[in-house]
Order: sequence, then C-alpha cells, then structure tokens
Amino acid sequence: MQLSHRHFVRMALMSALVGCGFKPALPTEVSGSGGSGLLGQGGSGTPGSGGAGLGVGTGSGGSLGSGGGGGDIVIGTGGITTSCGQTNVNVMPEPPDILIVQDKSGSMTEQASGCCCGTGSTMCSTNVNCNGNVACGANSKWAQVTAAIDTVVMTTQATVNWGLMFFGSDNMCGVSATPNVAIAANNYTAISGAYAGNTPGSYTPTRTAVDAASAYMKTVTDTNPKYLLLATDGLPNCIPGGGSVTADDSAGAKTAVMNAATAGFKTFVVGIGNTNGVATLNDLAMAGGEAQVGSADGNSFYEVNSTADLVTALNKIVGMVASCTIPLTGVNGTLEKVAVSAKDASGNVVMVMQDPTNGWSYTDASMTTIILNGTACSGLQSGTLSDFQFIYTCSTGTICIDRNSDGGCATGGP
Repeated sequence: MQLSHRHFVRMALMSALVGCGFKPALPTEVSGSGGSGLLGQGGSGTPGSGGAGLGVGTGSGGSLGSGGGGGDIVIGTGGITTSCGQTNVNVMPEPPDILIVQDKSGSMTEQASGCCCGTGSTMCSTNVNCNGNVACGANSKWAQVTAAIDTVVMTTQATVNWGLMFFGSDNMCGVSATPNVAIAANNYTAISGAYAGNTPGSYTPTRTAVDAASAYMKTVTDTNPKYLLLATDGLPNCIPGGGSVTADDSAGAKTAVMNAATAGFKTFVVGIGNTNGVATLNDLAMAGGEAQVGSADGNSFYEVNSTADLVTALNKIVGMVASCTIPLTGVNGTLEKVAVSAKDASGNVVMVMQDPTNGWSYTDASMTTIILNGTACSGLQSGTLSDFQFIYTCSTGTICIDRNSDGGCATGGP
C-alpha cells in the first residue's frame, strides 16, 4: 500500500521526536498561522508549554516553548531536521538539620565582660557589680545572643532546618527530653518567639542537655546532615544522679559531646562572653569534631563577645555545614546530555564540570542525586557558588549555559 505524503510526513515527525526521547505534542497542543491541528498550513508552528511546533512547506519550524523540554522541527525544501530543546531545573542542596543547644543559666544576664547587672545577683563571673543598679538590657549576653540568632535564623531558614533546646528547663538543673522548637524548615518565627518568651535563671547542666539533644536527633529521620550547636558562657555543672549542682562537670560534658559525635551529630561550640571555662570549651570543641581551625585567638571554639561576633560565627558555621549533596527534584526526562551551572560571587553564570575530583558527579546509578566534589563543594560552602541549575537535553541537542539579552547563547555546554 502506498502512503500519502501527509502520512509520510506525520510518521517521520513522530520518529524524530521519539528518537530524541521526548513525547510528541498532541494535535491540540500545536497550532500554525495557516490553521490548527497537528499541521499548520504554510506557517510557523507555536508549541504549547514544552511542546514542539510544526510548520509545513517553506514555513519555518516552531520555536521552543518556554520552560524547554520540546524541540525545533523544521520542514522545508531540505527535508525534515530536528534539534532537541533543553530543560533547566533549579536544584537545591539538602538543608542541614541544626539543633541549637542554648545555655539559659543565670550568668547569661551579665554583660559579655562578666560584670553583674542590676541588684541581687549572686551568679556574676567577676563577682563585681560593674553597673550598680543599672540593668544590662541590650548589653546582656542573653540579649546579644537573642539578636544574633534572630538575624541568622531569619536569613537562613529556607536553607537550614533549625531547632532549639534550652538548658536548663527550670531554675535548677532540669533539662527537657524534647526541644523547645523541633527541627523544621522555615522555623524563624518559632525560634524568635522562644527566645523572646524565655529568660535566664538556672545552673549549667551541659552534660544532660547534650545527651538529651543527641537522643532527640536520633528521632529525626530525614537523610539530611545533622549537627548540634552548643552555645554556652561557662563551666558545666549539675552532675546527674544526685551529685553537686555547683561542682565542675567538664569531664561529663566532654563525654556527652563525644558520644553525640559518635552517634553522627558533630557539635560546634560557641563560647559567649568572657567565659571562665576556656580550657573546657576547647576540649568540648575538639571532642565535638568541628573545632575551629586557624582562629586569631587560638581557640578551637568560637569565642564571641558581641552580637556582631556571634552573627559572623554563626554564618561561618552555616556555610561549613551546607550539604554538597543535591537531589535532582523536578528532573524528568531522558538524561542523555546534561550539565550543571551556578552563579559565581559576581553573579555570572558559570559551568560546573562533571568531575569526581573538583566538579560534580552522580551519587549512584539511579542518577537522581548529584554531589559536588572538591572545589565545587567548597565553593558552595563559602558562598562563592550559588543558584545551581541542572540542565538536560537529548543526545542530539545543544546545551546553552547562559543566554545573552537577545536570546543568543553566551556560554555553551557539553
């Protein structure tokens, strides 16, 4: 049986589209200036979103639909030609889970220098009432921590899953088994409210707090990397099991931090103000597996004496824990030709090479997740690389990493 020219063209078009790994548009998805349906007579076809436009005769082929995923097909005097369109998908690293383990002891009402504030205080590090009867107000360690946490959590809540656990949970040595704010995305409002609704006034049960924090983290079942951020201003006390509430419990706190790290929850240690336990905090930082390296003061923990100091330290920590594992959420298609792009510190779109040493690679054969390696990972964590995109097309397509204002390709891909 002899095929009509119309049937021949239609079959050739279908074959070309399937060969690129893309689903052809339905008749209702494509129109031409000369008519509607699968074939527009004598005009340039216009695709539906992601569809392929078709033209017949000497007309030009349809252009790629917004969002990509279709292909340009030209039917002219030279026959049928195809080129696959590209699809760009914004991809995000897995947000780390960070539980703030916050000291709420009475000494947090002091200034960072250790001076007492107001009257009646018996828990001042320096045993000197530097301000007479004047309350510390915004100069207290508690106020400075509250302001810094508020700033950092607000700006990072979309990229970090924050949680919060205060210690103590009473005016003595109590520690709750559950956090004040459970780890979740977009937790700024809950954490800001928790700080605003609490005031210092306990001893320093660091060991019990870290044990409780580690036990809670074991119940968080997502696959995201998990960390503790211990923020304290003094020596641990409150030895569990009926021990003294004032005796030094540095050894017990160190063991708790080591156990947490063994369980998979490394600890960053932040020392707030002129702490009287520098040696202990250095030990805790080393035991936690996230000691600061190369600090100007030589300490392994992050020493902060102002709101600005704490904001800087927290932002540094957030950058360091940024996950270099990126799920390819939203990527649907035949991954025959692929690329990864990002924006550099100047806002330029750059290509991240597929390289297991200093670029990106798939985590496994399923090709559903990529990991950034070497300098690509450090670029993400330092903030010099951001706004990652995964780009794909079929084997005969052409990838454009960045486009000029006129739509032309400024930077090509593989």
